[in-house]
Amino acid sequence: MEKNLERSIEEKIRRIKACLDGVLSPEEEVEFLRWMDSSPKNRSLLERVRDERVLLEKIRFRERNDLEKGWDSIQKKIRKRPMSFVRLMRYAAAIVVFVAFTVYFHIVYVFNANEPVMIATSFSFPEMKSKKAILVFDDGVKVDLTKRTGRLDNEGNMAEINNIDRQLVYKQTETTPLEVKYNTLSVPRGGEYQLILSDGTKVWVNAESSLRYPETFGEKRELILTGEAYFEVAKDSTRPFIVYVGDNAIEVLGTHFNVVSYKKDEVYTTLAEGMVKVSHNGQSVILNPDEQAIIEPKMSGIKVREVDASLYVSWINGRYEFRDTELENIAAQLSRWYDVDIRFAAEELKHKRLAGVIYRDEELGFTIKVVERVANVRFIRENNTIYINYLK
Repeated sequence: MEKNLERSIEEKIRRIKACLDGVLSPEEEVEFLRWMDSSPKNRSLLERVRDERVLLEKIRFRERNDLEKGWDSIQKKIRKRPMSFVRLMRYAAAIVVFVAFTVYFHIVYVFNANEPVMIATSFSFPEMKSKKAILVFDDGVKVDLTKRTGRLDNEGNMAEINNIDRQLVYKQTETTPLEVKYNTLSVPRGGEYQLILSDGTKVWVNAESSLRYPETFGEKRELILTGEAYFEVAKDSTRPFIVYVGDNAIEVLGTHFNVVSYKKDEVYTTLAEGMVKVSHNGQSVILNPDEQAIIEPKMSGIKVREVDASLYVSWINGRYEFRDTELENIAAQLSRWYDVDIRFAAEELKHKRLAGVIYRDEELGFTIKVVERVANVRFIRENNTIYINYLK
């Protein structure tokens, strides 16, 4: 087996993949381990192939236009006849097309005379992610939800803390309280948390966001949001559900929608299911699924556009999907998710446009390395700040 492994890179990779798949015989496994221990280069190649599998799982194309046609062509060729791993990677790399200023996330390989070298490798940024969330009661008492588990009793209003799923679940009730008490769930940068309210409504609260809500709903179901949250509203025709974001209101009866408002006076409401009414300065619009209402200071009134709602709600499933998105917006999401400050060395770098997928459970260094390569930029760390600069 050792001689076979020395024949070619393709054969080496094939054997490594067979080992990772667990399909080698006991004798072959012994020979493989001897070969791997015989040289640091062999161990390095094993690590690269193993990392490649992570890349294949965690970086996905969302092909559009010319790229979509190119990828479809590759799929057809793969189905027609088997293709070696290295040939497949070369072929896939060949379809990367830069349309306008859009760069598509891709698995990129560089080939030298002896073996493939993976560009997306380890990186030396520390991991700063956390799952923290703070609950502030109506009387000002604060509870760190990451340090508590089990029942939470606030003057008879019961809730259950589930830290495995990062979830705070309120006891459902149909009785109207004599006094409505408001709590605030505050999720700092690097965190994320889910609420199940007393009416059964589910709310995902993103990093650097806060939601003020009643422990038990009265005649109205009203909440106040800062930042970003996704709502799956329990149906109740007698009590409309209203989310206030600054001077704006989003009213629903039972629906699924996402609201983003990180910047002052900017609100983006995206409807995934049902129907919502968005109100701003006396104007109202009704959204249908896959529509987004945009409120910005430079605009007069509310702008409505068609979108793919799945992109805007993908974060609740642990990933950030984007298409034709400016690097500035991607950097802002990374800042919130990883609790780091990211700045640009040049203004024009903010406007590079990319498409791809970022996974929340991925290490920051891995994510940065991929963005560097596809956007042709360089991330430089100075103390606790990361600067995005030109690739020199």
